[in-house]
Order: sequence, then structure tokens, then C-alpha cells
Amino acid sequence: MTSSGEKSGEMSPAEYAKMHQRAFRVTFDFLTSHFPPGDDAAWWEKTVNDMTDASVSCAENKLVIGLLTGVFEYLSCEYDKRRKMYAETAN
Repeated sequence: MTSSGEKSGEMSPAEYAKMHQRAFRVTFDFLTSHFPPGDDAAWWEKTVNDMTDASVSCAENKLVIGLLTGVFEYLSCEYDKRRKMYAETAN
């Protein structure tokens, strides 16, 4: 049963807040455990597998997928930036 005039199936503001908090926590923990980006295939494979696991564990929370995708893109950009920086210092 809903309260405060909520439509059936809608979450309350507190439920949304909890869902959002969980999405950002999962994503922050993922970023923390995968930063800085690695430079070998095994690191990237593990990162993709961990991202998949995090997405599956929160499948009902679509925000997680979007946030994890953004973090993965960020890791890719950081990897590219660091690779270029190391190449320039090697020359």
C-alpha cells in the first residue's frame, strides 16, 4: 500500500534516496579499487569482469549501469593520458 498520495509502484523519496546512495557507493567503490588504470590486458579483463559483477549485483538499479559506464570511460581516458605522458618523457 502506498502513502502520501504515491501511485502504485512508485518509490517514496526515501526509497529513491537509498537507491541513489547505493548506486553511488557501488560506483565509488569500483573506482577506488580500479584506480589508477593498469596497462596490461589482464588488468582490463579483470576490470570488465568486476564491472559486470557490480552491474549484475545491482540489476534493479539502472543508475549503477550508467555510473559504471562513466567510470569505465574515465579510466580509459586516464589510461590514454598516462600512456601519452610516459611516451613523451621516454623521448
